[in-house]
Amino acid sequence: MRLKDQVAVVTGGGGGLGEGIALCLAREGAHIVVSDVKLDLAEKVAAKVKETGQKALAVRTDVRRAEECQALIETALKEMDRLDILVCSAGVSGMSLTPASDDPSAIENLPEEAWDLTIDVNLKGVYLCNRAVIPHFKKQKRGKIINISSVAGRNGSAMLPFYSASKAGVINFTQSVAIQLAPYHVNANTVCPGIIWTPMWEEGIKRLIQFRPEFKGMTPEQAFKVMARAAIPFQKHQTPEDIGNAVLLLASHEAGEITGQALNVDGGQALN
Repeated sequence: MRLKDQVAVVTGGGGGLGEGIALCLAREGAHIVVSDVKLDLAEKVAAKVKETGQKALAVRTDVRRAEECQALIETALKEMDRLDILVCSAGVSGMSLTPASDDPSAIENLPEEAWDLTIDVNLKGVYLCNRAVIPHFKKQKRGKIINISSVAGRNGSAMLPFYSASKAGVINFTQSVAIQLAPYHVNANTVCPGIIWTPMWEEGIKRLIQFRPEFKGMTPEQAFKVMARAAIPFQKHQTPEDIGNAVLLLASHEAGEITGQALNVDGGQALN
């Protein structure tokens, strides 16, 4: 029980990576505030957290809205009476807003609204949630911030240029947070997942199958496995629990001297 009786807020916690992270933290003793833009999904994950014996609270939050991010932190403190960990895992690919008739990865086909949505959720959302929690962490002179980026944020991407840009921003922003909060003994780090079968990836694969000849005739699951084998030295994709275990490490006492770092959890896909 490495996080016994600590309280963690997990944004994007209603499924995919966020759900895996929330459950990993709960199994190690943390009480969880599950935040998601879809309250019904957050409530389902909160129920799973309670099954582990931990307290849980579901809160609807649109991380693009400053007032909602502030309310999330205030609600967590009011209802749980403490807050030790913030995990920002809310994210979108933006693929759903790209035109179905053109290659969705081509920059010249990228609608402005897809760029805006992706940057607003993936990068602005991290900034707003971090900003909301920082005064509390400064006051108590401790706290752990873990922002979820991606190996796509390590380099430019021909497949998802707007997603890569947003995730690169998360890495850089988190480093700035780490520097500013170091005098207060607050840790800020980033986890960079690799290729993981989540609803976001499933959506993207369905679109890419239409335009990538190497995926012709494949189901989304088949195309996903082919991509993972080709891109990852371990030749298999990661799971939400793999990411949850990395977040657990960075949230634990053992990571007390780790800050400003970006940890790849990708089976060797990125080596920096």
